[in-house]
Amino acid sequence: MTDSAKIRDLIYKYFQIAKSKEIEGIPDFFAERFTKFGDSPPYDLRDIDRALMLEQLQFASISDYDFKINDLRIEIVAGDVAIATFALESTGIIVDDYSFRGTAINNKSRVTIVFQKDKKSGGGWKMLHQHFSKMPG
Repeated sequence: MTDSAKIRDLIYKYFQIAKSKEIEGIPDFFAERFTKFGDSPPYDLRDIDRALMLEQLQFASISDYDFKINDLRIEIVAGDVAIATFALESTGIIVDDYSFRGTAINNKSRVTIVFQKDKKSGGGWKMLHQHFSKMPG
């Protein structure tokens, strides 16, 4: 399997977690120095600990989740660095456990993910940085 195919599969497996609710597996996708710019407030640069906590909360709080990845492009920049860009459409219901109410979501975001080969895991790919920006509409 090519590196591009491995990265493509990794991206799909990552978003599949919101469906399967296997949130304990999220850390396996992140490099040690992972950072993220999210598309929701407070729009800060999140280090791995904050990003992990927010990802687990988001993936656990959404029900009836579905996603579609459009225009996926993967470029191996150097032997151990790759960049993936795509448009992500996601739908579902964010459930508020306190009020037992849900809010429907229908988001479209532009996504850039930087990957790095992880020498510790036998050369598997890990996410080094994510940048999401919500698209109008």
